[in-house]
Amino acid sequence: MISIQFCKYHGAGNDFIVFDNRGDVYSLTDETRRHMCDRHFGIGADGIVEIKLSQSDDFKVIYYNADGKEGSLCGNGCRCALAYAKSLGIVSFAGTLGDCALENPECQGQSVYTFEASTGRHVGIIQETVKRGVNLVEYFVKFGDFLASDIKQYNAEEFYINTGSPHHVKFITNELENMNVFKAGRKLSYELYGDKGSNINFVQSTRDNQTIKVTDEHRPEAWVKAKDNNVLYVRTYERGVENETLACGTGAVAVALIQHAKDANVINMALNSQTSDASSNTERVELVRKTIEMKGGKLTVTFKAVINDQGPSVLYKDVYLSGPAQYVFRGVYEMPQD
Repeated sequence: MISIQFCKYHGAGNDFIVFDNRGDVYSLTDETRRHMCDRHFGIGADGIVEIKLSQSDDFKVIYYNADGKEGSLCGNGCRCALAYAKSLGIVSFAGTLGDCALENPECQGQSVYTFEASTGRHVGIIQETVKRGVNLVEYFVKFGDFLASDIKQYNAEEFYINTGSPHHVKFITNELENMNVFKAGRKLSYELYGDKGSNINFVQSTRDNQTIKVTDEHRPEAWVKAKDNNVLYVRTYERGVENETLACGTGAVAVALIQHAKDANVINMALNSQTSDASSNTERVELVRKTIEMKGGKLTVTFKAVINDQGPSVLYKDVYLSGPAQYVFRGVYEMPQD
């Protein structure tokens, strides 16, 4: 028998089997991984996160869906990988990258990593805070840049964007709580996207008008608004899992970006060349914060929206997904040796 030492983690209920394979000791088949993720005959999980050595970064993340096949980017899986990497004592060579540090007056300590994933290099941040005497740890993953023109619009309420994984986003006005997400999500996934399918997100939103003014560190003379004007309630059908999951990180990012672009009325509009010109008087920067409530808990998406009103167009940069990454238990999985 071959014994695999693993840990179980979850990010807002999105749960993963995580193991260290930096020594390339384990070579698993799709069938073995599928059996490990089976909730009746295996360990049970939405997916598997494998940590490997990287030639360029602190570590490498390979993600597998519950069907055993290698998947695309998994936001919550990457956040859980950060927690696991720290528990292994993996040293961060990134140190305290100034351009990636997240300003937080309550921060008691911050670890910054770089890691490889299916979409290239990402920055991961572990931030420790103390609130009302309680120690809190939050895990951040930085995504690449996006354009509003990356979003495909089907109709007034249905959109698509790839945030490292493909996501269809459908806004509904009510009955999210009672929706059969498995049935509705599976139907949309394969009718619209064929055999490859897509993740399907159903969204309801509520609004408040809370805004604060902050200074953009790159343009200290300009006042911009940091908004938390939407609490977005999301339920997601995940391809590869072929069922609803309690949370989805790349889905949270997709919903947040599409909601902003929808409100700004800039979907499908090309990026104006003047957007990158900091001296352009048509350019403004919004610091945006979206709260994503999922069945398993809350995720937060923050980003800068560089808006060129002359276009109009929007560039989304410094996109961070954050939330909890919780250790659950550890164990040993034994499988027959070939």
